[in-house]
Amino acid sequence: MTVNNHHRGEMLRKPEIITASIAAFNDHGGLDIGRNKAYLKRIEPFVDGVLAVGTNAEFPSLDFNERKELVSLAIDIFGTDRVIAQVGAPSVRQALRLAQDAVDAGATRFAALTPYYFRASQKGIYSYYQSLREAIDGDLYVYIFPDVANTDLEPETLAKLADIGINGVKLSGVASQRVEIYRRAAPEISLWSGNDADLPHVMDAGGSGVISGVSGVAPKAWAVLRDAYSAGEENAMVNAQQRVQELVKVLGPSIGRLKYALDFLGMPVGECRMAIDEPTEFEKEEIRQVLEHGDIA
Repeated sequence: MTVNNHHRGEMLRKPEIITASIAAFNDHGGLDIGRNKAYLKRIEPFVDGVLAVGTNAEFPSLDFNERKELVSLAIDIFGTDRVIAQVGAPSVRQALRLAQDAVDAGATRFAALTPYYFRASQKGIYSYYQSLREAIDGDLYVYIFPDVANTDLEPETLAKLADIGINGVKLSGVASQRVEIYRRAAPEISLWSGNDADLPHVMDAGGSGVISGVSGVAPKAWAVLRDAYSAGEENAMVNAQQRVQELVKVLGPSIGRLKYALDFLGMPVGECRMAIDEPTEFEKEEIRQVLEHGDIA
């Protein structure tokens, strides 16, 4: 792991670990409130917040009521200030409805995936977020995930969005490789990476932390890394980062792996609703082995 000595000589900022939560379903595929509550309560003591109804929650498969219910449940357990409600949609009309539902559930922090399915132009993206910014009274974050949204956002567009009051950005997939580029374009807004294993790099580049799906399985590992970074404990940080990288390598590639890992840990969360493959037997063995260190939660 590369350490930025300039940052080490200054007072270190505390990284934010925000879990990108899964959605737990019952054995018939319906939303299971009890399972979701148990999942959130397990991670709450270790992480700084939760992104509700994001990609890991398979949000395109959720109806309006289910999305609102998951936001409300997250707020009940984490509190308003520690919940980011994901309200992105293919159209402004849908996103505004989702935002209002999240407000009604008590949300004050919002993230919106770029318009998806049809590829949006930079002009279309700007208009989408401008409409959301005008309608939402609270923090609003841009969520860039070109791999799944079929829409990308140029750094210059992010700078324009910062000028109209966008508060932050989450970078996922290929966008997470552009941390420095987006920081230069909009240095005044918060930046989180969706690359679970990239926390030291993000912090050294001036970011806020990571929004991590794997921390929903192993929250303690991310808490250890966060605390070691905050304290400037180099050896502890290197060891913690190695453990995080080990977990991400095995668990990170799919929601199916995350759900199998939770099942293995005695927390059934149901099968995926979307067309996501179950891990192979070889992958399941890899998951079991990486979880047998006893430092998960």
